[in-house]
Amino acid sequence: MSERRVLVNLRGLLTPNPAQAWAVDRIPEAALALEGGRVAWLGRAADLPATWADAPRVDGGGAWATPGFVDPHTHLLFGGNRSGEFNRRLHGVSYQQIAAEGGGIRETVRATRSATVAELVASGEARLKAFRERGVVHLECKTGYGLELEAESRLTAAYAELKRRGWSLDVTLLPAHDLAPEFGGDAEANARAVAEDWLPELVRRHPGVARFCDVFVETGVFSADQGRRIFEAGQRLGLIPRLHADELTWTGGAELAADLGAASADHLMFCSEAGMRAMAATGVTPVLLPATTLFLGMRDWAPARKMIDAGCRVALATDFNPGSCPCVDPLTVLRLGCLQLRMTFEEAFTAMTLHAARSLHHADLGHLHPGARAEVLLWDVEEMLELVYWVGEPYRPRFLPS
Repeated sequence: MSERRVLVNLRGLLTPNPAQAWAVDRIPEAALALEGGRVAWLGRAADLPATWADAPRVDGGGAWATPGFVDPHTHLLFGGNRSGEFNRRLHGVSYQQIAAEGGGIRETVRATRSATVAELVASGEARLKAFRERGVVHLECKTGYGLELEAESRLTAAYAELKRRGWSLDVTLLPAHDLAPEFGGDAEANARAVAEDWLPELVRRHPGVARFCDVFVETGVFSADQGRRIFEAGQRLGLIPRLHADELTWTGGAELAADLGAASADHLMFCSEAGMRAMAATGVTPVLLPATTLFLGMRDWAPARKMIDAGCRVALATDFNPGSCPCVDPLTVLRLGCLQLRMTFEEAFTAMTLHAARSLHHADLGHLHPGARAEVLLWDVEEMLELVYWVGEPYRPRFLPS
């Protein structure tokens, strides 16, 4: 696309500045020059360079312009749902008891193993449309509800088809999402199968589909040592580590992420201060998932303020999944970032745009500076803070016409 155009009639423009960790540019009465699907210039409309005088105008309708949201942690594809289990939890049955009875993630595994690639693609596309209409322009999406090679392969094939259809995705292989029932609780044998057999075969069958690999490093699932071996196997295959870390207990997940040079460590409700410092020193992005804490009724919110003070570039994500967070709404996460994680609006917004994109190693997403993809949202509000202030208001952004 070589079309040149200028977005005008904006109340203002709000964008993180990629040159500084937490800097946000707020430009009143702004204009945005676009060329070839990229941002070419931004600033006050009165300062538009003369070289853009003859470019076609796009009317922003007096809205605020922002970059689109990036969601760096989702479990997009799965079969069935677990709303019945949710109701049982409301009646006092614990998540652990449901899992012990064969429910929980194993219920989703059974439904996912019976789903065809076509069924997974259809449900995934419907969910992607729901994310898109709420302003999410790029997602990280995990496998992980197969827990055996053939089902994980179908999940990967479904992601490949969604990418072929033009959806903006990064795929993460997560066959170590939980202990597969066939291993009878033998985490060591399970980890060995993932590292030595499943990951190499998934990459062989689906070359170029996945960029990342993930492991649930947690008490009762995979240990840090087992996770390390799986991640090192993934790295030999060209997969970048991201990991579920310190979600329910401290397991040294943040420290492991730093040692591996991982792209991210996610959840982190029980992250140690040493882990925070290690992530900051090595550039690992903490990806926090407050909607999961809310949905599970937990009291331990991730210590975002301590992480920021330690020098971490925190990101926020939905953690969309059928068991612990069936949420496709970025505004819910933005509000929880402010109201429960005690982040400022500017910090939470940056965490859902620039820092989320950087956790996925994308320099051209999450901001509207020159060179960025022209993924522009238009918000019909007087001030951007209204997105958080009016709790429960179902704001929906507009998109630039194609």
